[in-house]
Amino acid sequence: MAITFRRECKTVEVQAADGTTMRYELEYRWDPLTARLSVLCPHLREKWTEIYRVRDESWLAELIAASTTNCPFCRPLIDQVAAKFAPDQLDEETIRVDDVRVFPNLFPRTDFEAVITSPEVHHLPLNECQPALLSRFLQAALDCIKKAHNKNAQLRYPVIGGNYLPPAGASLIHYHMQLSMQQYPFEAVRELIEASEQYAKQESGNFWVDLMAVNQDREIVRSGDVYWYAPFAPSGFCEVRAIVTKPSFRTFTAEDVKSLANGLAAVLQYYGDHGFAAFNFILYSGRMVSGNAGFLSGLQILARPNPRPNYLNIDSWYMPLLLRQAIVLERPEELARALRDYFRSD
Repeated sequence: MAITFRRECKTVEVQAADGTTMRYELEYRWDPLTARLSVLCPHLREKWTEIYRVRDESWLAELIAASTTNCPFCRPLIDQVAAKFAPDQLDEETIRVDDVRVFPNLFPRTDFEAVITSPEVHHLPLNECQPALLSRFLQAALDCIKKAHNKNAQLRYPVIGGNYLPPAGASLIHYHMQLSMQQYPFEAVRELIEASEQYAKQESGNFWVDLMAVNQDREIVRSGDVYWYAPFAPSGFCEVRAIVTKPSFRTFTAEDVKSLANGLAAVLQYYGDHGFAAFNFILYSGRMVSGNAGFLSGLQILARPNPRPNYLNIDSWYMPLLLRQAIVLERPEELARALRDYFRSD
């Protein structure tokens, strides 16, 4: 076991116009697998809180109310405009799990794409999110992925993702998830796979198993085969991750889906209670049939700046977007402690 949590603290001084010296504490952290650099800047919390943690409730209510007009995922439009799977994609035109529907994305960006939604849920208040709803969404997505792979074995790498509200890249307010499948691993997943394989060769072990053994300060909870934690070197605001001790979606069980849904609901409850409204998440897998050496499936979720009339994007400027160096406010250890109460409430 050779996991190292590398960090370096620095003090930066700035002289104000009146001659006062202002001192700020920075902490550089390197991801223990990929060595990606994050910088913790707690002093930015006060400056950025209004942008990424304070909801404009009245404006948001107006935005949501206006979005119900001619919403393609609400009734009756969903029955008229939802695309259907072709016979060479799936045996069914649409996949259903109770109220949840899965149908093709009209504008695919990968070999196979689909939308997962329910006409019964338009706006999703984060602190009212129910595990049962998320469980139906995830189960429907996994059903679709397995059936699509059975039809086309070249669809080796799947991912389930979510973008909620415009700051997260959602073009519709109506709550939905998406799934994408392609022959080649998605770039972020490829990086994790290759780094995991390298670790396995050098250390004769599995990085993800080793991480769970030494990550107590940032551990949130273990639930069955799902391990929830705050990453040592976050890549975004209030980031939470999970390790699913399965090589691919092909081996996920109903209990795994339940654990993931419960955990997602707990994180969203925390986000909602702390003023967030928008988020992104991904649930990723190794190669569908056999997985990848030293790699385990996982989940990543992070909060995004809140919608506002004059939107300010504070998490995709040149440093995080082009230089790929994350600037975050929360200490992961503090976030993990706060989230443990939310997971216990399940």
